[in-house]
Amino acid sequence: MVRKYSVDNVKVEDLLAWINQGRVGLPEMQRPFVWSSAKVRDLIDSLYNGYPIGYIVTWLNPAAKLKNDSDSNNKEIIIDGQQRLTALKAALNGDEVIDKHYNREHIAISFKPSEEIFATKNVATEKDPRWIDDISIIFKPDYNSWKFVDESADRLGMEKPDLGNVLQKVKDISQCEIGNISLSDELSIDAVTNIFNRINSKGVTLSSADLAMSRLSADHSHNGNNIRKQIDYFVQLLNDPTLLTNIEAVDPEFVKSKYFDQIKWITDDKTRIYVPNYSDILHVILAFAYKRGKLTDLVSLISGRDFQMRNFSEQAMDENYQKLAQGASQVFNKLNFQRFTMILRDLGMRNSGKLGLFGHGALNFAYILYLYLQCELHLAKDQTDSLVKRWIVMSTLTGRYSGSSESAFERDIKAITQSSDPVATMNTILNRELTDNFWSITLPEALQRQTTQTSSWRIFQMAQVYAGDRAWLAKDTRAETVMEEEGNIHHIFPRAYLRANHFSKAEINQIANYVWLTRPRNMDVGDQAPKDYLHDELTSQFFNKQNNAENAIPADLQDYDFHDYYHFLKQRRQLMADKIHHYYDQL
Repeated sequence: MVRKYSVDNVKVEDLLAWINQGRVGLPEMQRPFVWSSAKVRDLIDSLYNGYPIGYIVTWLNPAAKLKNDSDSNNKEIIIDGQQRLTALKAALNGDEVIDKHYNREHIAISFKPSEEIFATKNVATEKDPRWIDDISIIFKPDYNSWKFVDESADRLGMEKPDLGNVLQKVKDISQCEIGNISLSDELSIDAVTNIFNRINSKGVTLSSADLAMSRLSADHSHNGNNIRKQIDYFVQLLNDPTLLTNIEAVDPEFVKSKYFDQIKWITDDKTRIYVPNYSDILHVILAFAYKRGKLTDLVSLISGRDFQMRNFSEQAMDENYQKLAQGASQVFNKLNFQRFTMILRDLGMRNSGKLGLFGHGALNFAYILYLYLQCELHLAKDQTDSLVKRWIVMSTLTGRYSGSSESAFERDIKAITQSSDPVATMNTILNRELTDNFWSITLPEALQRQTTQTSSWRIFQMAQVYAGDRAWLAKDTRAETVMEEEGNIHHIFPRAYLRANHFSKAEINQIANYVWLTRPRNMDVGDQAPKDYLHDELTSQFFNKQNNAENAIPADLQDYDFHDYYHFLKQRRQLMADKIHHYYDQL
């Protein structure tokens, strides 16, 4: 059996030199550093005491053929060990790191030679003259050991020979060896990911998105690192626009670039309905630009893979990066993103939380569809909106992109874009999935759930918002208002009432028993059976046919007690399914 990796011991100073020389692609210090200063201290202490700190894993992905038939010098990508190497650069070189809020931070590791202990620099170590504030001074090119010992021995409370020996031991940290597992360039991306997940002992998994971002960060000749930053900053600013000032301070050169110009508008956008993460963005770019669904393919593409010729070439790398940049510019385009968000709002979504959809698969593919229909087919706005809306409802209700969404993405994007009539193909798929049996059997059965995170409940809410329905038993208050401002779902058959009549928690918390009520009206309902509270004059004053229909309430609910509960659930599930069906047809 041919071993597809090699194991070597590499000196710390050589590893850091490789990074500085560009031989190893360590994402530069603009990426947030997640280790605590205490972990950095522990790492340095382990090296000082000769303890192992684990292996790093690198992968030299396949070299692209240059135009003169020679191989390109691709960087090795750090698969495992980025945080450790970044910590070493910070502690020994004195390089600043960036925290999760994009603030610059210098992690200073202090050292007390008389006791040979390390600590993160703090007020106590600064006040105590027996501490060296920052060990990075020992690793400076101009560090003079004899001069430092001569000037500092008295302050540090040590004899000069003893201090010299201890400081040499600190300096020898740069000579410590770390095991480097170098993975063969013959390994597939799936294999590299699998290897990481098998050998990593901390429960951290490497995703294809992580690998793609690492590969991008290692590329400077095709602006791959700029596209990686564009994705990273867009996601961060979408979640927290206040980070703009910090990003401007931490990465001023990138802020001046066209890549930042394409995304800076997001800080002024207040709508937070579609909030993709970096994996979502990569999937959208991949499917729109390359008509592919698997992120492992993206890693291959930006490594110079030519899928038709079945090889790696410089020309393919150039073309693939050009497609990547063009795809990213459309994904981040202000008009595209805001128009897509407006489609979601028109559909009845109001935020990315409980008044939106759970999970991003359906929304990611919907944005891919929107970009394709608008930017490539140039369909009329109304036609695009209708197709995208109906596709969101269909894919959400059927769970089309749950589970192995990448395969489903690739299947659908190819079926649609390779068709001679993409619109007809989409309509065929919609009709095939949402049959009469789906509305009368499958969907009511899907409503036999107990969590409001289920897709069918979320779509039912969207149908109510879309229709402008009033909250149940309310005169004027819209269901949307109750959802946004009060945020409480109540039980039609009160929980305490059902519990008193020996129903289980699973039976009580069926979503068919949920309804949006104002808090005052819920107080009026109390713990009574429907047949009791709906005969109360105050509670039932707005109980009518129209309001019941808006909330999918059985017309004869006022006659029900716990004996009718199972019958009620069956009725309401069908009424909810009918309402969703009517909503879909209107789209």
